[in-house]
Amino acid sequence: MANEDLIYRITRAVYERLGAGADEQMVEQLVTDIYNQVGTSSNSRGSAETGSSDRMVISVFGLDHPGIVAGVSQILADASCSIIDINQTVVQGKFAMVIIADTSRARESTAELKERLRLEGQNLGVRIYAQREDLFNAMHRI
Repeated sequence: MANEDLIYRITRAVYERLGAGADEQMVEQLVTDIYNQVGTSSNSRGSAETGSSDRMVISVFGLDHPGIVAGVSQILADASCSIIDINQTVVQGKFAMVIIADTSRARESTAELKERLRLEGQNLGVRIYAQREDLFNAMHRI
């Protein structure tokens, strides 16, 4: 069974059990824990369609002001992560950005990196959401 298919099936089962009002962060953590427990290699690289556990999708939203891109980029640089792709826009003073980052050489765990990004978002006055690419793709298939 392909990694994406396994993640999709686990995610679907968790959502069915917890219901439509399930907290996305809780679902992600449960899916990650279950996926790791079944022994599937978490270091395998996925295709562009399935995603990879070595890449992270980072979304940033808030009111536009100087320093947002620099603040998020600095967190990634400090963790030894490379930016693979970045897209940002400002619409009527509202800032939105999506980054795909390579975390294969990260000096910290995904959970630690996500927490650092969340805290930086608080400092910058924006919301930052980060998720492994393979989980992001599987969860958004539902």
